Amino acid sequence: MQKVIYRNEIEKYVQQMESPVVTYIEEGQIETFEGFDTFSIIAFDWYDIRDMEGDPSQMLIYLDPDDLFIICENEASFDAATKCFVPAPSNERSLYLFFKNLFKGDTRFLEELEDRISTLDDTVIHDGSESIREQIVDLRYEVLRLKKYYEQFEEIFDELRDNDNDLLSHDYLMYFEILNNRCERLLRSVLNLREYVVQVRESYQAQIDIEQNRLMKVFTLVTSIFLPLTLIA
Repeated sequence: MQKVIYRNEIEKYVQQMESPVVTYIEEGQIETFEGFDTFSIIAFDWYDIRDMEGDPSQMLIYLDPDDLFIICENEASFDAATKCFVPAPSNERSLYLFFKNLFKGDTRFLEELEDRISTLDDTVIHDGSESIREQIVDLRYEVLRLKKYYEQFEEIFDELRDNDNDLLSHDYLMYFEILNNRCERLLRSVLNLREYVVQVRESYQAQIDIEQNRLMKVFTLVTSIFLPLTLIA
């Protein structure tokens, strides 16, 4: 069976899962990837990367030789999983397509994020206002979230490629290698964006320092003019 379900529906499908799974999931013992002799459980925090204000929600994936369940915490993750899930003749094929679709459009989004940072970088030269500082802080937060987001998938794909319980056929290991390479490229892009944001922050600080130096020169000039008069008086 291949199906996307809500987390509170697990007991309906307990006959399709290994006996300890339901208790194991309900106790919240999953950490990214857990491989057992006859099944694997994958856990990751999903969120819409295009919505910086969106809260993450956990997705769980249960995989055994006969079944594949995408288990979602709430409506947002359920809708996203449903859009990404494509039933296929084999569980491994469905799992590959699910992750492939999950990353769809991410490269384009990161390019747009780079354009936003570039625009802000140009603005910093002419504007040292508080609003610029707030935008830099927001971008740092957004890039940090993305870094953590892709790092968890990198760990998952590493575990899947190890295939310790032989749930994936040799042919499909190549597909998960492709996913891993794609995830690494996305993560590298995010790390480059983080460095870019750091440069923008340094440019902003340099601009603030320049403005402060100008003010100090003005104060020094004014003081130089009026101090002799003050002494005479």
